[in-house]
Amino acid sequence: MTQEFSLRKIPFIEGDFAEFDNSESLDNVRILELSNIIDEWEREILFSDNGFYTLKGKSVENKTKEFINDLERLINSKISKIIFKDINSRQQAVLLKNIKINNIKEKMELYEQTQLKEWEFEVYENSINSAKERALLYKYKPEIISSSYKKAINIIKIMSDKEKWDNKTFESRIKTFESDFYLSLIKSFMEDKNINASIFYEKYKDKLPKDDKENLEFCINELKNNIIAYNFAKELFSYNLQDKENEKEIAQVKNKILEPLIRHFLNEFKSERKKAKEKQLEEQNENNWKEILEILKTEPDKAVLYIDFSLSKESQNSKKEYIKQIKNQKYIKTDIEKFINLFKELYENYEKFKAKNISDLRAVLSEEDFKIIEELKNLTEEEYIYFSADYDYISKVLSDNSVTKSEEIYNFIKYTISALKNDRKKNNNEIDLESGNRIIKSALERYNKKKEGK
Repeated sequence: MTQEFSLRKIPFIEGDFAEFDNSESLDNVRILELSNIIDEWEREILFSDNGFYTLKGKSVENKTKEFINDLERLINSKISKIIFKDINSRQQAVLLKNIKINNIKEKMELYEQTQLKEWEFEVYENSINSAKERALLYKYKPEIISSSYKKAINIIKIMSDKEKWDNKTFESRIKTFESDFYLSLIKSFMEDKNINASIFYEKYKDKLPKDDKENLEFCINELKNNIIAYNFAKELFSYNLQDKENEKEIAQVKNKILEPLIRHFLNEFKSERKKAKEKQLEEQNENNWKEILEILKTEPDKAVLYIDFSLSKESQNSKKEYIKQIKNQKYIKTDIEKFINLFKELYENYEKFKAKNISDLRAVLSEEDFKIIEELKNLTEEEYIYFSADYDYISKVLSDNSVTKSEEIYNFIKYTISALKNDRKKNNNEIDLESGNRIIKSALERYNKKKEGK
């Protein structure tokens, strides 16, 4: 426990100058000046903003001795330079020095002891917290949980012995630690959705606070139901049964609370399988496109043979159309309506567009336009916000200027995208809506002049 004491200036020591009170000797003044020097040292060295009494914890260790030695050297130096008229005056100066130094030293030592004790108990508290944190980090290793618990209990015993706690204080501190220790473990297991949460709760619930116990009991029961339902659904899913057969199995579960949970997890597994299958097909389709693009460079007549016919009919047809156009005209002509609609799709549903498989769009977009869509598909959230603002303004400009023909809209979008991209490249991708709007306006003016020139 922390001892309390007040730091104050050393009072006038009775008897310091008593025998000189009625003397007219200047020796009295010299001794008084020495006392003032000591008081000034105390004020400036001990009580200043960066002085001794600002030191905390371990940093104060052995500092009393260091400061007092400096003070003693200072006073000895001052005394050695004073010329006293009375032979006894030097002895009085030395006596004053010893009295004041001892007084200052006593208070400094008390402060040092108090700070070191606070530091010591801070180390103990940190060790207890460290033991708890280690148990959490290795919560699936019972031996580490046990050793961490024992370490913390031993530290609390050391603290009790040092502070001479009574039995009631000691037991209260143990109870508080155990409650915090096991509550943290149970909550950590719950975050992992692990059944150990229930096991630890049943084992140590008597050590938990009443309020936490009531709340945990509900959460633990819910977790247990979820774990049981999850495992049941996982096993059922592994059988790869038809929906009717799954329902027959679920109907046999006696605990009716579990039925909706099992269906939920079963649907989750189905959804995950569907997403995995879609991703696999997407990668398969993209790889097939790469094969076709490569063979078209060297042996275009064989390109059709490289189409993966295990993919969807739509994908097969896109590849056939792409090969046909490349063989006949060496390039792909963009489907303007498709291009414009892709911009609308991105604007209206950013997340859906990011998840879109665009590989087959190669058959309806020129290489340049496909790259534009590919870049848009990989926008960051911040970039999408600015794209959305740009799109809003482009739409407004087109509407205000009565631009309604698809080909004109397409040409203006392409022209504007290029202008915005060049500007932002020039300005190290710094995005500014106001300057973006100016660029769009300027692009319209240049575009109109270009049209008039034609």
